[in-house]
Amino acid sequence: MASGTDAPFEWYDYRAAKSRNALITIVAGPPSIGKTYGMKVAEVERALRTGRQVMWVRRTVVELTLAKSGFFDSIAQLHPGFEFRVEGNAGQARTDGGAWRTIVRFAALSTSYQMKGTEYPDVDTIVYDECFAAPGFRYLIEEVERLRRLWITVNRQRVDRHGRARTRLYLLGNPIQLDNPYFLEWGFDASREWQKGKGTGGDVILHLIDAAKYERRVGETVYGKALGTAQADYAAGDYFLPDGGLVVDARPADTKTVATLVTMDGTFGLWESKDWQRMYVTTGPLADPTAPVIAFEPLAVRPGVILADGTHHLRKAARRHYRRGSLFLVGQGAMASRKALAR
Repeated sequence: MASGTDAPFEWYDYRAAKSRNALITIVAGPPSIGKTYGMKVAEVERALRTGRQVMWVRRTVVELTLAKSGFFDSIAQLHPGFEFRVEGNAGQARTDGGAWRTIVRFAALSTSYQMKGTEYPDVDTIVYDECFAAPGFRYLIEEVERLRRLWITVNRQRVDRHGRARTRLYLLGNPIQLDNPYFLEWGFDASREWQKGKGTGGDVILHLIDAAKYERRVGETVYGKALGTAQADYAAGDYFLPDGGLVVDARPADTKTVATLVTMDGTFGLWESKDWQRMYVTTGPLADPTAPVIAFEPLAVRPGVILADGTHHLRKAARRHYRRGSLFLVGQGAMASRKALAR
């Protein structure tokens, strides 16, 4: 990395991530290291050279509107002789006053169901930018599944020379909590820089960027010390806020049984304190034969197990405790319940 105050901007290099040839690649790391910029540079250059298109996705229509505004401003100077514009949900380019050609398709994940049945034969890359929700903002309901459906809609039956889906999906963002839908879905944690998604055989990978490599850029920005300690902590590798579920050694003896929770990753007992202010999760089913046996995940339902959907009072109670930090996992074994509890 170049040094000095006049050092040219160096952005995140995607070559290592792309060399792994995963179908879904998550690039997670601190802000201000050029994850978005680097992807724009690579995909716009490729689109201009090959005629292929990239689909640029944000979570909501509001986020997408802001992202479209000035989308090409930071990279236009890299392509002298080209003009760029955004018309509706199409990012376009032309040369010498010629015809406009679409090189970017814009989409909001929240309304992506409207795209079902639409053909995108020229799109072979999808970029979901800012995929991790900022504190105070929520993920979409069934967000991971929504993204999968969008991927399938765009790719359809197209395959590469190895018989795998032709369309590659990249998720970019600044992870704040380990308990986010994407880490939970594929079993990622903070233990290693490069990880393969659980049960994916390398089709889904995570690059948890070594923030120390970008310490100068994150810590010595034009904002000086005004950014406070959060940026410095991020540069030192302290990525995550506390998880939604705190691990404790034992539950209080006076807690009351609530339900047995059956998940795709095991069976657990739910308990609440006498004042209903705290919930505890233990490994294994409850011994109480009168306690209901429930599942939050449709695929975990089987004979004797009822689905507690979003309107069920037990689902609401678990979600309330999870979101306000009053849910406690009893022992490390209970950590496996987080995916179901975070739904």
